[in-house]
Amino acid sequence: MSAFSEQSLRKLFLVVLIAGFAVKIFAGYQIKDSFTKRGNSKTYLNALACNMYLHHEYSLTTGTPSVDYEPLYPALMSLGYAFSGFNWLGITIIQALLHLLTSFLLFKIVTSLFNSIAGFFAALYHVCYPYLFTYSLSIYDHTLFVFLLVLLVYLIVSKPLNTSHLILAGIITGLAFLTRATILTFIPPVLLFIFYIKRKEKNFNYAFTAVVLYLSATALTLTPWLMRNYSYTGRFLISTHGSFGMWQGNNDYSEEYLRNDRSLDQIYRLNPPPEIYRQYPLAARTPKDAVVAADAYKKESVQWIENHFAQFVRMGFLKAQKLWSWNRNPQTVNLKFGSNEGRQWVYFVSYFPLLLLAPFGFVILYRRNKPVALMLAGILLCFTGAHMIAMGFTRARIPIDFILMMCSGIALAFVLTKIFPSLKFSLNDR
Repeated sequence: MSAFSEQSLRKLFLVVLIAGFAVKIFAGYQIKDSFTKRGNSKTYLNALACNMYLHHEYSLTTGTPSVDYEPLYPALMSLGYAFSGFNWLGITIIQALLHLLTSFLLFKIVTSLFNSIAGFFAALYHVCYPYLFTYSLSIYDHTLFVFLLVLLVYLIVSKPLNTSHLILAGIITGLAFLTRATILTFIPPVLLFIFYIKRKEKNFNYAFTAVVLYLSATALTLTPWLMRNYSYTGRFLISTHGSFGMWQGNNDYSEEYLRNDRSLDQIYRLNPPPEIYRQYPLAARTPKDAVVAADAYKKESVQWIENHFAQFVRMGFLKAQKLWSWNRNPQTVNLKFGSNEGRQWVYFVSYFPLLLLAPFGFVILYRRNKPVALMLAGILLCFTGAHMIAMGFTRARIPIDFILMMCSGIALAFVLTKIFPSLKFSLNDR
């Protein structure tokens, strides 16, 4: 095989990025009429975004501040509405750009860890990954959240890990907290990685200072929102909706619904509904009432765990299995946009190759860069552990699939450079 230059690969990658962006805009235009019927368009996220755009306030009902959800994605949606009005265009353009930037960052990360071929395949997989592709066309916070996660990893693994990187990483972590609380699962592995790298450079005090700097930047980013919510509730909190999700995954119905691939959302739609939901249905509330409802759901789920601990542990393994399963779950009730069979086929074809390739790529990465490999493994373990406690299903795993793409890209590059040795030299393989 003739040598394939680094410049040629980068030009090809640029074409892929531009084509991916163009296809998203074209696809968004083709299905624009269903924009208000897809994704989370009917949820409180859209109501929050609309009030931010129309009334310049973070509320579900005008005049009543909300503490129910993290604010960053509704804020992003409101920018889209400000740009193009209440339609598909603004949000689709913003999310297509974020998706493009995420692919670019993946290319940079994996290129630095292995080589450009690996970076290209990891980024290409991200560009074409059906779920991330389609989520960027609808009202889902996945696109923003994945962008922040990948940007965080990029800042942490970039060399040298200097003060500016630590501060920026802390800011990005704070923004991720304002998007989804599951960023918490990234914190322990990232802290250990920072401490190890800086300790290796100098000494314990130097490493400790680096950790404090990162956490301080995170805390300062969160401070305005925490103070805002404290003024309404008397508590330092980001949002209150997490307790409801905890209850969904830990009640008398959860195990049956998980085993039968039924959405846990159907539990609170039972007729009659569970007693806790009858008392505290999903509704717009004042900040203090939202805290009362959140406390009630948290108390209910904790009591259930205490009274059914063996079942809780058993369900934990079931949730982990559902999280990583190659069988898409739960089954979709609304079939307006495709059958469950079609969705399963697309999911399996796109996800199963990652399951096969990623372990191989992880071993290669571990041999080359143990700290980064262990950090990524730690993220996967912490993320899985958190969902074993709360709830586990395949869509919940999508935000960390970029780690599988990174490892799969490395595996593919390793195989290709073995089959075609000329690639190794033409691309300056390290």
